[in-house]
Amino acid sequence: MYETLNEADFAQHFMPRLAVPDHETWLGEDFALSAAMRERLPHRRNVRYGPGPLQVIDLFPAKAPNSPVFVFIHGGYWRALSKDHFGFIAEPLLDAGAAVAMVDYDLCPAVSLATVVEQVAQAVAWVRGQARGINGDPDHLVIAGNSAGAHLAAMMLSRDWNEADGASFIRGAVLVTGIYDLAPIPHIQVREDVALNSDDIERLSPMRLEPLVKAPVLVAVGGDEPDLWIGQSAHYHRRLIDARMEAEFMLLPGHHHFSISRCLAEPDGRLFGAMRRLLAS
Repeated sequence: MYETLNEADFAQHFMPRLAVPDHETWLGEDFALSAAMRERLPHRRNVRYGPGPLQVIDLFPAKAPNSPVFVFIHGGYWRALSKDHFGFIAEPLLDAGAAVAMVDYDLCPAVSLATVVEQVAQAVAWVRGQARGINGDPDHLVIAGNSAGAHLAAMMLSRDWNEADGASFIRGAVLVTGIYDLAPIPHIQVREDVALNSDDIERLSPMRLEPLVKAPVLVAVGGDEPDLWIGQSAHYHRRLIDARMEAEFMLLPGHHHFSISRCLAEPDGRLFGAMRRLLAS
């Protein structure tokens, strides 16, 4: 579907930092909000789940035992940013009755994208094993992510979790402004850090994989994002429906790639309302 695009077209539609010139302001504000939130809330910071230098998690215990666990995976095109930019989402989720785990992972090009996917799977399994320690229910995880983190969360839905783990412990997924077909990556600047061949694109694109975890999925994207970026979310939603998944598509008017993350922390908003329903299901 991208055959007619030139390099400038790919950049226009698939480089969010070009589409939002003041993105650094948004990210800086998010970072400050997250730091202030950590000052207010009890939590365990940078708990190690693997040997990689960035394989750490922030854990926010739920207020009551046996609560659902919200596992959040940050974006940054697999090569930038961290959980510390998005920690501000934890406070309203705790108020909604969840425990929260904010996941970091090693970044490209220090590791391959395939390694990042495996690290995130390791993080999810680790959080499940530690859930009781944060008042969480190990059989009720909601996996979420934004941008490249949404891609990684979607990859968890296509993972063949072994029978010992089962797949039923993932009770839902929240995918916000994600990229689900990696075909554009070799045509944009991030290819310098995220090197993909044709086989990588096939096996690491959720759009091209069978979703194996049959849990409800929310696919959200901003109405002010580029058309082809919105199209990725719409097409992945259709992929889920075709696989007989319970899936909701949510277009949030007036939001671009960097403002939509704030919707994850707005208790009265549409996105948070849908998240609350997943946590309660």
